[in-house]
Amino acid sequence: MKYDVIIIGSGPTALWTAFNLQKENLSIAILEKNTFSSGGLMNDCKLNLSPDICMDIEELKITRKQAEEYIKQIDDKFLEHKADKKLYGTNTKEIKKWKTRTERCGATLVEAKQRHIGTDNSIKLIKSFKNELEKNNVKFFLNTEVKEIEKNFKIKTTKGDFSAKYLVVAPGRSGAYWLREQAKKLKIKYKWGPIDVGVRIEVLSETYDPITEIIYDPKFKFITKHHNDKVRTFCTNKGGKVRLEPKNGNFTLINGDALKNHKTPNTNFALLNTIDLTEPYGDTTEFGRNIAKEVNRLGGGKPIIQRIGDFLNGKRSKLKTFFDKNKNYDMVTPTLDIKNQVVPGDITMALPGRIVDNIRDSLILLDKIVPGIIHPANLIYAPEIKFYDTKYKTDKFLETNLVNLFVGGDGAGKSRGITGAALNGILIAQGIKNKL
Repeated sequence: MKYDVIIIGSGPTALWTAFNLQKENLSIAILEKNTFSSGGLMNDCKLNLSPDICMDIEELKITRKQAEEYIKQIDDKFLEHKADKKLYGTNTKEIKKWKTRTERCGATLVEAKQRHIGTDNSIKLIKSFKNELEKNNVKFFLNTEVKEIEKNFKIKTTKGDFSAKYLVVAPGRSGAYWLREQAKKLKIKYKWGPIDVGVRIEVLSETYDPITEIIYDPKFKFITKHHNDKVRTFCTNKGGKVRLEPKNGNFTLINGDALKNHKTPNTNFALLNTIDLTEPYGDTTEFGRNIAKEVNRLGGGKPIIQRIGDFLNGKRSKLKTFFDKNKNYDMVTPTLDIKNQVVPGDITMALPGRIVDNIRDSLILLDKIVPGIIHPANLIYAPEIKFYDTKYKTDKFLETNLVNLFVGGDGAGKSRGITGAALNGILIAQGIKNKL
């Protein structure tokens, strides 16, 4: 099947590329291996409406003013498709208090306006957007996994072969390793960049409410005490649940999300350690994959859960004492099944020592900002790893050295969230328009 434009992946990069090309009299196809987008757009769907989050405007070769204009376009489109109108991060007086408090504790709080759509509402929003694109003759091929890209843009899939004049590759974080393997074969230029490796924390919502009532997804940044490394909070889910990522080869990762209309008693967020490798070994993707495999190995094939009290004391959490009332461990009930989905264990044995030190330092510091974070009953899960570390050499429209092949989204290292990935789609569409 031949198309003018083929887009691999159906996340925000794909949707915004197609949306900005739909009136150009082009045949457009979107290939997706799942029933529909399985990335951040489907999972919780938080919008960070600031150039300081989700993107690197220097790498994208755009100004802050341009980024703000693109973000406004993206937000307006979400609202058109019935995104919640409630905006977080608008109480400047309270935010200033939190920023001052954070700075006094030796950390940084990134200020941003945010919109939360929720996993339940995001499904409706995506369907609405998909319907609009289909009315404008954008074709969706779901449950269609791309196996290989050939140099003449012949695309081999589980549903047959496709070909395109312009190819946009945006497979999301879960497809980052696959994309790199295709890039090697096609001789697309890239380099390794930093990777985020860490854990997910789960606490009672009342513990984190003082900050999440003001900023839905607070972005705290730390420089750690022992190693002077960078750690940050990411992807906060107020009243949400911890969940498992789809199995990635021979390991499973932890993530989290929240529904808009149904809340749990807990709030969860990621605590991520940024790692950058140089000589003699710089492959951060393989480094992260090996960590994930090791954690799963020690968990008997599953991710590990641990009480923070045990984590800070260097002790293994055990199933038989996981709800020990004498330690108040019955205060916080995990939102994952500790018998079937995760295994009580010792994260300090599973993660590299330097990462454990950095997580411990950051937890203790965060507890000074938001008291109660290191209560012994709180929960810590591993592994949580964000694979957006391979950086592809592109022009300002995200075209690679292989003419007419564009890359975008988290899996290509061009964004770190929904808004940034959608912005990638706008730039790619403009690059294709320039060639018409």
